[in-house]
Amino acid sequence: MNKNLRLFLLIFIGILIISIGIWIASNIILKNKAENFLATRIPPNISATYSDLTLNIFQGTLTFNEVSVVLKNKIDDKVHTQVAVDKFIIEDISYMDYVFQKEIHIEDIKLKSPIIKYYSHMLSPSKDSVRKSPITLYKPVLIDELSIDNATLHIYDGTKDSISLYGKNITVEIDDILVNRETLQKRLPITFSDYEAEGDSIFLKAGPYENLSSGDFFIKKGKGEFNSLSLQTKYSKTRLSQLISKERDHFNLIIPKITLDGINFGFKNRVLFAGSTSMTIEQPNLKIFRDKTVADDLTRKPLYSEMLRTLPFQLTMEKIAIKNAAIAYTEKVKDDNSGGTINFDNLYANIQNASNTYPKGTRTTLDIKSNFMENTSIAVDWDFDVNNTADTFIFKADIGKLSAEKLNKFTVPNLKVMMEGEVEKTYFTISGDHTRSHVDMKMRYDDFKVSVLNKEGNKKNKFLSAIVNIFIKKESDENSEDFREGSATVSRDKTKSIFNYFWLNTRDGLKSILTGNDKN
Repeated sequence: MNKNLRLFLLIFIGILIISIGIWIASNIILKNKAENFLATRIPPNISATYSDLTLNIFQGTLTFNEVSVVLKNKIDDKVHTQVAVDKFIIEDISYMDYVFQKEIHIEDIKLKSPIIKYYSHMLSPSKDSVRKSPITLYKPVLIDELSIDNATLHIYDGTKDSISLYGKNITVEIDDILVNRETLQKRLPITFSDYEAEGDSIFLKAGPYENLSSGDFFIKKGKGEFNSLSLQTKYSKTRLSQLISKERDHFNLIIPKITLDGINFGFKNRVLFAGSTSMTIEQPNLKIFRDKTVADDLTRKPLYSEMLRTLPFQLTMEKIAIKNAAIAYTEKVKDDNSGGTINFDNLYANIQNASNTYPKGTRTTLDIKSNFMENTSIAVDWDFDVNNTADTFIFKADIGKLSAEKLNKFTVPNLKVMMEGEVEKTYFTISGDHTRSHVDMKMRYDDFKVSVLNKEGNKKNKFLSAIVNIFIKKESDENSEDFREGSATVSRDKTKSIFNYFWLNTRDGLKSILTGNDKN
């Protein structure tokens, strides 16, 4: 062999051996660093244990087996969070970046089958006026990919039915994570470029009386899909009425699918922001029951504009589409029956700017089309400005042919009133604010009669019916093309909802038309 070639091979082999030695040593050093970090850098209120730690020198992989992490309060040592992980894997730690770039660069971190339990009622927030990071970090950490596989999440609140949130078989992947001293001071202590999530199911206690649940879901590249959602009162109608001291709606909402595009969330100046460029709600079916025999809830009810304006976070929903919805509202006024029902089906709605982040003057608009009481068409245009503190709004409705008898399903059991006749067409416009409103209405109808029933609702009170019908104009006009017009001014009952406000306007507009305070 040529002398120069032999010398070159010896030098090359020497450099290779030294490089391998350095590489092996660096991995062993990093293993020791990881052990030292767990032993010295974690604050006393956080404890972390594992059954063993293995190092794959050739892959540069650290694996912690059977990891357990416990978080306690600083002030009283009560445990508020427990995490158990089958395997915690750190792959391909760059020693060169650690030495020369003064940063910890990790290609991949994997958490296998973590079980997370958080006891929200046990958490005692720190009384420190200045936020401190939970761990001491001397070098920034860059992670190309963090993956959490088959996670189970429990959140408890200490009440009788203590599970407030539960999720199973959840998988999350987050890319390009940065953690440093600055990010640790923020409410969201990391930055990242992209994320994905999916799972089999989520359960959420939405309040003391309602539960929210979802079937399988996924979020990827700013798009999301949630299947088989439901919001339901966890008690029967009868039991709910026994438990509450003030009236409360009994809910049964089923949504087969919700899709979202352009999902965005985070914190700005420590304030949460969230939103989406579009949301589509497919075939929601909502049944609401209200027992009016329970005492009224006399708390002040804000209008939707105020609700959006006063949310504790920034919400930006550019477009919301509701497709083929069905709504049934049942109200029980008398103890002697199960109540009367009004129905909307084949309901489609397009909502723009359901947000509290737009500049003043930008209006939230709702364009709604539906069938009312089976076969009466109804179209609604509704808009308001979230930033207007007077909560001004305009509500316009166009209602097609309606048989008065259809309304008897609601008026007979609740009002002991039976109606006859047919309304050919109705238009009305309500303009108002959070205190007063004005309604302009016009209607074309034929042979309209009202029968007042006895208390049992099974027999006509001829005397009262005759008096009522004296004041009612039976027809809009002999010419079928003519409308009767009416108007009224209404003061809002602020202990009632926006829909009660609309009803008061509709009622008084009808009174104006039917009793003759109108013009042809």
